[in-house]
Amino acid sequence: METISNILEDIKVGTLFPKIHRQKFNYNIDKAREIVLAIGRAREANFAIDSTNIFAYDNFIKWLMGDPTMEALDPDTRLSVPGRLSDGIYVAGGTGTGKSWLLEIMAALCLIDKPVLLIGEEKRPLRWQNYRTDLICDEFTASGTVERFKQATVLGIQDLGSEPRESLYMGNRVPVLRSIIESRGDRTDCITMISSNYPINHPALEEIYGSRAVSRLASMCNYFEIRGDDRRKRYLKRF
Repeated sequence: METISNILEDIKVGTLFPKIHRQKFNYNIDKAREIVLAIGRAREANFAIDSTNIFAYDNFIKWLMGDPTMEALDPDTRLSVPGRLSDGIYVAGGTGTGKSWLLEIMAALCLIDKPVLLIGEEKRPLRWQNYRTDLICDEFTASGTVERFKQATVLGIQDLGSEPRESLYMGNRVPVLRSIIESRGDRTDCITMISSNYPINHPALEEIYGSRAVSRLASMCNYFEIRGDDRRKRYLKRF
C-alpha cells in the first residue's frame, strides 16, 4: 500500500494529478514584437500594435516565453495583476478590434519560437489550433462528439458566446461549449485560449453557460482586453 508521503510526492511531481509547469526561454521582447508585426502584416498590411492592444500582445509574448513578469487584467478593476503562466488566455473585445487575430498570430509565433510545456515530467510543444464556436457545434451535430476538443492539451476557442445555445444530434440537445468549458475547467493538464465579445465577468456569460462554467473560465484563464473601434472599418477607410 502507498504511504501518505509517497502519494504526496506523486502529486508534487505530477504523476498522480498531472499539472502544467513552464520554463522561461531567453528572448528579446522588441525582437518578438517585430516578428508579431511581420506575421500580422502578412495578413493585413495595416496591422499595428498600438495603445489599444500592446498590453495584450506584450504580455501574451511573455506568457509564451514563460516569463514570470507576465501580467494580466483583473476582470473587475481592469488593473494589471500578476499573470499565471500555467493557465490559459481569455481575450475580450468588441467586433473587429483584433481579438481573434491575437490568438491566430500567437499560434503562428509558437511555430517560430517553439516554446514548450512541462506536464508532470513530460515535455510537450506549446502549440494549438483555433476553432470558431459555430464550427465546433457543427462538428457535434455531424458526429455527436466533441471529445477531441475536451482532450486537446492546448485549445483555441474563437468567438465564445456567438454559437447556438444548444446543438442537436439524434434527438439530443446539448449545450456544446458549456460541456467543453466544464470538462477542461476541471483538469490541471490542459490550457484553453478563448476570444469573445463578452468580458469574462459579463452577466450574459452566466446566463448562457451557467455559474459553474463561468467560475471555471475565471480560474482557467488570464484575462486580457483589446479596446478601440472596428479595425476592419478603419482599414477599409484608407482605400
